[in-house]
Amino acid sequence: MHTIEFIRLCSFIQFRHLANKIGNLERPFLKEFFPRWIESCGCPIMRLGISYNKRRNLVELAVSRGCTAKADPGSDSHVNGDIQEGATGWPGMMSVRVHETDGVYDHPILPMAGEALQVVELQCHSKLAAKRFQKTKKGSKPDGSDDNVDASTQENRTSMDSPLLWIRVDPEMEYLAEIHFHQPIQMWINQLEKDKDVISQSQAIAVLEKLPQLSFAVINALNNFLNDTKAFWRVRVEAAYALAVTASEETDLAGLLHLVKFYKSRRFDTDIGLPRPNDFHDIPEYFVLEVMH
Repeated sequence: MHTIEFIRLCSFIQFRHLANKIGNLERPFLKEFFPRWIESCGCPIMRLGISYNKRRNLVELAVSRGCTAKADPGSDSHVNGDIQEGATGWPGMMSVRVHETDGVYDHPILPMAGEALQVVELQCHSKLAAKRFQKTKKGSKPDGSDDNVDASTQENRTSMDSPLLWIRVDPEMEYLAEIHFHQPIQMWINQLEKDKDVISQSQAIAVLEKLPQLSFAVINALNNFLNDTKAFWRVRVEAAYALAVTASEETDLAGLLHLVKFYKSRRFDTDIGLPRPNDFHDIPEYFVLEVMH
């Protein structure tokens, strides 16, 4: 108990001494950790987007890395509105997890130091795209220049166009970073429906509810998740809020109609025309219904 209290209240010097005693500060990671994360300020801001290359069966990941720290007034170090962190960066490599049709693959290949703008290639393991590529139409360019499919232009294409289901950046949250990741809408829907990680589900909902143009596929995905009693109730609450936010005339108020239908099917008594008394036998379901009052 005394050791726990010491760790909670120890000063920077005591913490550094404890880290040196346990892990040896001469190790490359700890040697870079203290100057970058403790003695200096700022956290990384990562902006990423993907493009799938059919011919080579790989994902091209475009990365822009910035910093939350304020730059010097006279310095020219802005990247996409963020502050470029300079040549030092942060120690280690950020991991990218690719969910493919044949499995899940981690790629710890995203460098956190060096060039602020870079393109990283992630080789796909599933062979679906390679098989489909053999059936290309006549007249396609032999140099493969027309094989790059920009993620922003294939929102309405089926998942059979590539072996990718969805991608997560820093899935274990090893970095204290602000991450802005862009992938096709269908991949966000796949992430919401198929990933069992509650953080991953919450991230997908946060992106889907902020889309400038909503499709019925997004509304239906949020509604299906709300109705999934096996899902964590807090994330189901987020899905309910997302349905309320996305209700608009463009979608014929589909989100609001789904919420009303959900509430009436569980709480409304048709015999008396009033809501039923609270039922505490299923506490998670009770909390989900409470947000609709």
